[in-house]
Amino acid sequence: MKSKVYIVGPDAAYEQMFLRNGWQVVNDIEESDLIQFTGGSDVDPMLYGEPYHPATGSSPMRDAKEASIFNKYNGDIPMAGICRGGQFLNVMSGGRMWQHVDGHAIGGGHTVYDIVSGKEVLVSSTHHQMMDPTTADNFLILATAGRSTFKEDGWGNSLKQDVTYEERDVEAVFFPETQCLSYQPHPEFFNEHHECQKLYFEYIRVYLGLE
Repeated sequence: MKSKVYIVGPDAAYEQMFLRNGWQVVNDIEESDLIQFTGGSDVDPMLYGEPYHPATGSSPMRDAKEASIFNKYNGDIPMAGICRGGQFLNVMSGGRMWQHVDGHAIGGGHTVYDIVSGKEVLVSSTHHQMMDPTTADNFLILATAGRSTFKEDGWGNSLKQDVTYEERDVEAVFFPETQCLSYQPHPEFFNEHHECQKLYFEYIRVYLGLE
């Protein structure tokens, strides 16, 4: 039997994506096998102890609501997040954010490098922030991209990088202790045959044990 997903939102594009992949979408979070967080505004940097960057725009009320869901069900129900949802789970799992980067908020796409298989996958790109899971106690980077030439945080620190270095931008990460999967691309923009969506569900199957 296919797994059941509860979508925090809800969101019709996410519902259709899961339904096309044979999942059941449920309205009761207690019935779900997976809690799915969706895209949207930036995560409040107060959650990871930084001041606001001028480019950051957050919704503290949304963060508070979703943090209450995370805190209630963490350890009981696996969670996954797309774009802002992935960034949120990265922060709640102990990571932080680069609050402004170049090369990603392009409204189009770019390739990511899947570390396990070694293949390059075309994904969407609509975000101006980048996950940094390195402050978490336990994490596994799954996919990277070589897009940005600079990253900035809320303290005014800037990291400039060589554009040829492929592993600098974290696009997908798994947190074993919280059972959270963070995925910055938007697989719901595509159909079930597109490699961006197929990679997302492959990560859910392999790392969260759900399909």
